[in-house]
Amino acid sequence: MSLLARWPVMSIYRVEVSGWDTSRSFFVERADLEWNEEGRKHVALGRELRDGAILFVRLLQPMSPDRSHPVPYEIENVAKTDEQKWQFRLKQVQPRARQTENVAT
Repeated sequence: MSLLARWPVMSIYRVEVSGWDTSRSFFVERADLEWNEEGRKHVALGRELRDGAILFVRLLQPMSPDRSHPVPYEIENVAKTDEQKWQFRLKQVQPRARQTENVAT
């Protein structure tokens, strides 16, 4: 059995997460984004969020003078960690298709 079959490859990135929590208060929190080889992304935060809430995640790049742009994600509640943080699965939000208006001429 190969090691990759037992232990999936996971990358961890330092990010800044912002959005509105369950009390409808805006927050900004730094966290680690876990990104596995299947493309699944998880983040653990110190606050509870509503399932389906939208978060904005910005990659923190300490060596880069350019700031990355925040990317919107929809969250899915997963579990509470041993460290008493809330863990969420992130699904990137796709832009909605522009609807054409029917204009009578």
